[in-house]
Amino acid sequence: MDLEDKAEKAEEEGDLDLARALWKEIAARNKDATSFFSYARLAQRLEKWDEAESAFSEAIRLDPAFSLGMAGMGSLWYERTDRDEKESFQTAKDWYLRAIELDRNADALTLLACSYLALGDCTAAQDAFEEAIQIDPRYEEAMYNLATMQVETNPTRAAELLERAIEIDPDYSLAHQRLGVLRHSSGDLIQAEYHFRRSLEADPTDYWSHLYLANCLAVQERETEAEQTYRFVTSLQPENQAGLKFFANFLESIGKKQEASAVRAQIKQTDGQ
Repeated sequence: MDLEDKAEKAEEEGDLDLARALWKEIAARNKDATSFFSYARLAQRLEKWDEAESAFSEAIRLDPAFSLGMAGMGSLWYERTDRDEKESFQTAKDWYLRAIELDRNADALTLLACSYLALGDCTAAQDAFEEAIQIDPRYEEAMYNLATMQVETNPTRAAELLERAIEIDPDYSLAHQRLGVLRHSSGDLIQAEYHFRRSLEADPTDYWSHLYLANCLAVQERETEAEQTYRFVTSLQPENQAGLKFFANFLESIGKKQEASAVRAQIKQTDGQ
């Protein structure tokens, strides 16, 4: 088995440290942009920010027209936590702009839009998301992100975008979750429940989809199912006060005041931690 196969196998098996070490060796041997890109990507996943930056820089030095490397550098700066947040998002934006000058594709435009959002430039973000969808009408990630921007200002369009994203990827957990929230807000509890459950089929441990489902069941006065769901979701993240507060209010609403008090005492404990 050659080094590339070993590196890919290590990554598939979740041994990211070994995969990173192997790609570092491969990059030193091959001295090509794609090898340094693979090495950088693994270093980034392990949050070895400076190491990843150096590897991305080398990839771009070896191939100054390597737009994927520039987008990778943008992703690094967007995710890194060891620098000033605003500076990082600004640097990410600059790298994404360099990438799309060379290759104006839906993926890079969506990443650019996310950096605009992080910097508070909603108009530029929306324009970039819209352009990404124009370039690739089946790019569901851009649709989801644009929908989340328009939930408050244009819920009808947001719902349409989410429906399209789900048509393209029926297992898009976050799109189902967000659409469930919209349906709940509009009073369509049956559709809301359907989408929360579809979200959980794709991601069975998602905290918020369980919590939204519990709330939806409670509004439908399906008390036994709601209580079971609340108990499960609060066991997933016992320190998360959002779920505990909803659960306490629910217990009080169905007359279980003593249990509600116990949950509120748990909330006070998490405050003191």
